[in-house]
Amino acid sequence: MKRTKLLLITLMLACLVFSLTACGGNLKDNLLDGYDNLLQSVSKHALTKEKDLQGEKNAGNDAYTGTYAATYDGFNGKEFIFGGTALERENGNQLKVTYTLSIDKGTAELYWIAGNDEYTIANDNSEDTKEYTISSGDNYIVLKGKDFSGTLTIVVE
Repeated sequence: MKRTKLLLITLMLACLVFSLTACGGNLKDNLLDGYDNLLQSVSKHALTKEKDLQGEKNAGNDAYTGTYAATYDGFNGKEFIFGGTALERENGNQLKVTYTLSIDKGTAELYWIAGNDEYTIANDNSEDTKEYTISSGDNYIVLKGKDFSGTLTIVVE
């Protein structure tokens, strides 16, 4: 609740600052750009911090892309590996996800969050390449495990 209030106050202040400092150009465009930059900045905090990830992550051009390889041993929880929140992604809206998921014990699900929807990428031993079109709002690749032992490798381009 406290975090929501802080975010709301920050958004309101950002809108006020952008409306007062908009020099030339379209005020609406300046406000949308400012809001989009704020969303992208705040959304970085939703990703699991690299030090808390089970594996090793190498960032790509932005928070939506890169490589990740991990070995899990009795993992319980979620890792928000790639993604963000934006009105419009600077590097386009197409992503290619190549992954290998091996489950030795427990359960694991690799899934895509798009707004309020979740789409399973894999929940069994599999490897594949899939393409996704991201939309405005939340877009994250997440691994959820319950007593999960196994491996995950993923490349997002």
